[in-house]
Amino acid sequence: MNPKGAVSPDQSQVSAPYRWYVVAVLFVAYAFSAIDARILTLLVVPLKASMQLSDFQISLLQGFAFALLYSVAALPVGRMVDGSPRRPRLIVWGIILWSAMTMCCGLAKNFSMLFLARVGVGVGEATLSPSAYSLISDYFPKDKRALAISFYAIGYPIGGGLALILGGILLNYFTTTDMSGWGLFSGFEPWQLVFIAVGAPGIFIAILVASIRDPGRRESGGIGKDAVVPIRQVIAYLKHRWKLYSILMGVTALSGLLSIGTSLWYPTFLIRTYGMSAMDVGFYYGTLMLVCGTVGTLAGGWLSGVLQRRGTVDSNLRIMFVATCVKALPLVVGPLMPTATLALTFMAVGTLVGQASQGVILTAIQDVTPNRLRGQVTALTLLAVNLIGLGFGSSIIAAFTDFVFGDEQALRYSIALTGAIFLPIMAFMLAKGMALYRAEIANLDRANAPLENNS
Repeated sequence: MNPKGAVSPDQSQVSAPYRWYVVAVLFVAYAFSAIDARILTLLVVPLKASMQLSDFQISLLQGFAFALLYSVAALPVGRMVDGSPRRPRLIVWGIILWSAMTMCCGLAKNFSMLFLARVGVGVGEATLSPSAYSLISDYFPKDKRALAISFYAIGYPIGGGLALILGGILLNYFTTTDMSGWGLFSGFEPWQLVFIAVGAPGIFIAILVASIRDPGRRESGGIGKDAVVPIRQVIAYLKHRWKLYSILMGVTALSGLLSIGTSLWYPTFLIRTYGMSAMDVGFYYGTLMLVCGTVGTLAGGWLSGVLQRRGTVDSNLRIMFVATCVKALPLVVGPLMPTATLALTFMAVGTLVGQASQGVILTAIQDVTPNRLRGQVTALTLLAVNLIGLGFGSSIIAAFTDFVFGDEQALRYSIALTGAIFLPIMAFMLAKGMALYRAEIANLDRANAPLENNS
């Protein structure tokens, strides 16, 4: 039984091309969310000069500003996702909000105004992934789910790469162009115009997302089949499985801490250490993220599907464990290289291997979670990623630079030290979680079997 007004086509009537169309639309939305979120990375130097900001203040704008109200918004958004018959509509309103707030960043006159605008971007983006993962999980079976989610997940590295490439082009254009005849925009600084330019396309992305339909619910595990689950039942379910979810969410959050912190500070490290220009960093580092991030993420999703079809039920966690171990060397050694070429080469290897784990770890969480809890569990996971990853990833590196080494030129050592501390912790957690993960997959499969037989 579907809630009144839901558009829930029979799964057998949904064609494969339409399923992938949905993934493609969500991918585009995710890419643009990354552009709006990550464009600040390339604007650090002009922002610091314009507003006289410290590295620590920049880290708050890049990280904590996103995490602040996301912490409050994440769980209500997750419950809305789990109870809504029209999940795409939630995404549409989120896109409108984060795009408007990105443009407001370009109108900011001081640190406080820019901080509040960045908070707004984070709140708007909080609607996307809980809804997207829930939708994709309902459209795809397990042996195809990791590839579909990985395809969605590459939106972020692609968007992050485009943010650097397009940001570099836009910043160079607005810096070298006479803006005196641009009327309302004639008094704006180049970095302000970049924010406005990347936020403007949001309305078109919102219209595109509005074209997709909700597929209805599947894999309920007998929980909340026709309605949102009471909060006390959600708490009881997660409390009973706290060890497994602590490991899955913890590893995801620490992975976010490393990948977000490193990627946010790597462009600045390249500029400070090797004297590269912002435009060159935008092109080379942006291309690296675009290519290696895309290939790595899709490779991880493809490999998971192959292993799933061969009966390896814990394939997602296995891939994550191997990727964590292998990427340790390039991520720790890369920033210590004597040339920019070597530093970028090591980062390319680390990104290629590291991104292989991004789609699969989030798929792993979907696979052990009943449908009516997926939005809330995803929101909790992304809450952890935002608080730990965005909130501390950038700030930990900045804190090492400012308070431990006391030298802006020591940024390279801060990046290397962060990887050396957290990668072994992640590998240990994943090794401990394998057995718990396999057991929970078996439990959920048994719970779903009667429902599938009666459908």
